[in-house]
Amino acid sequence: MLLSRELSLFFNLDFSKIPASKRPQALQQQLLLLSPFSEPGHYANWHDGHAQLWVWDQAALLERLPQAARYSVLPDSALSLTDPLAEGERMVSGINGQEWQRWREGRLIDSRWGGRAAPELPQIDLDLTQRSPLQAADRQLIQGMTIAGVAAILLAALLIQAGAWLDLSRQQAQFTSQLSDLEEGSQLQAQARRRVLQSRDRWLTRQALFSQSQAELIRRVGEALPSSASLWQRYDYQPGRLQLFLLDPSPDPRDYVRRLNETGMVDSVQVQPEPRNSMVTLQAVPFAGGAER
Repeated sequence: MLLSRELSLFFNLDFSKIPASKRPQALQQQLLLLSPFSEPGHYANWHDGHAQLWVWDQAALLERLPQAARYSVLPDSALSLTDPLAEGERMVSGINGQEWQRWREGRLIDSRWGGRAAPELPQIDLDLTQRSPLQAADRQLIQGMTIAGVAAILLAALLIQAGAWLDLSRQQAQFTSQLSDLEEGSQLQAQARRRVLQSRDRWLTRQALFSQSQAELIRRVGEALPSSASLWQRYDYQPGRLQLFLLDPSPDPRDYVRRLNETGMVDSVQVQPEPRNSMVTLQAVPFAGGAER
């Protein structure tokens, strides 16, 4: 099932310094830390130790579309991975609206939905009928089956050349070593699980302070911005602080303050234009629980 890009967040995470066997576990830990949703859904595509990650609110999706539980969910933006760009930027038209993308070394490093069309950038339309990119779990399964097949062939050759008795002795030594590694690995996994559960408990405690999700805050703030504002460069949300960096060639600070105050979602709005690059920095304090004044 395809999910519109506007309903997901994109992250490019570098796991190149982490052993390949431990990357899925590291991805799950980062997902709990990065996701603003209490029940996140995600899709990850691996490229040279980097995870191209899309995250969405799975609970909200199932509430609106319960039958989504029976299908694998794929952001339409991920279909663009079948036609990568070596270097540069481009605009991609998906299910609803356009997405700005930046590529480096054949890897998608930045993705922003809802940007205005840039005539000077290449424009592509996604083929929504194409096959989805191979899931990371499916790729690992195929790799595992290939490795298992090669191991079976090597084992048969070893039995023929060295004899059954020598083979059994070596297998016993291997099993002993594997058992030791499994015991050590189980201890590391238990420690990692405790850390993840502690992080999740802290996140749930923090979420309890807000009766509405960030999705509502993002929606209300986005609707309040003037039409001259476009191309959100960065969205930084922390308890007690909201910060936005966006493009506006002709900003009116007083208009920004009035519009955001009228949402009833934030207070203490500060606007700092940067004339040199037409950027605007917005900073505000979200109301606890998202309640309107």
